Amino acid sequence: MAFTQETKKEIMDYCSNHLPADFWYEKEFDFIQDVQLHKRIVQEFKATRFAYKLYEGIAAQDENLVFEVRNQILAYASIYEAVIESDLTDYYGDTQEYDDLMHHTVTVKIGIPTEKLEKLKKELEHDGKEIVPCYYERKKKDKTKVRFEDKCDTARKLGIVKSFTNDGTCIDLPEEIKEIYSFRNGIHLIAEQRKSITYELELSKKAYRRMRPFVDQIKEKLAKDGKYNSN
Repeated sequence: MAFTQETKKEIMDYCSNHLPADFWYEKEFDFIQDVQLHKRIVQEFKATRFAYKLYEGIAAQDENLVFEVRNQILAYASIYEAVIESDLTDYYGDTQEYDDLMHHTVTVKIGIPTEKLEKLKKELEHDGKEIVPCYYERKKKDKTKVRFEDKCDTARKLGIVKSFTNDGTCIDLPEEIKEIYSFRNGIHLIAEQRKSITYELELSKKAYRRMRPFVDQIKEKLAKDGKYNSN
């Protein structure tokens, strides 16, 4: 049975209180070039803030608090991932740093005739192991297999995200984003049991608090490189 209209209004008013207007979210991520991705990020951020207020309102405890924390981490980690991916691809896809991120050196086995291979085996030996003729080739990675940690490192090299000082404390923003993302990867019950992961409320709060310097740093870098105008 649904809540009464009065109850729903009270809940909606509480959750919406002190949250920004819609245009603020639109402006916050206006550097995202992909229209659909921009829309999706805005929706995710708005919904995440609303959900936080809802669970705050019921003073969530025990399993409900764990559920809240897990989903806050999941949401913010997904936003960090989408923004970094978009920023690197759309603005810095022509850089050497991005090219290095998307390529790796692999060994490629050479197929040679059997008789020549037998001669090679007689001439070459290493610790009793078979010697296989091959060469090195630089190949493009499968985009879906590029590790998020490597994307963060590339963003650091390019100066998109970096360390900053807060109240005299040095905050390594790229490393903290990696930490948030690593917890996100453990958010399913089997992994949680295997890794004995404890989802902490402070980490979910950190995931939210770091969004401010994260977005500010990106906009500052894009503006410096002539790729973004806040007006």
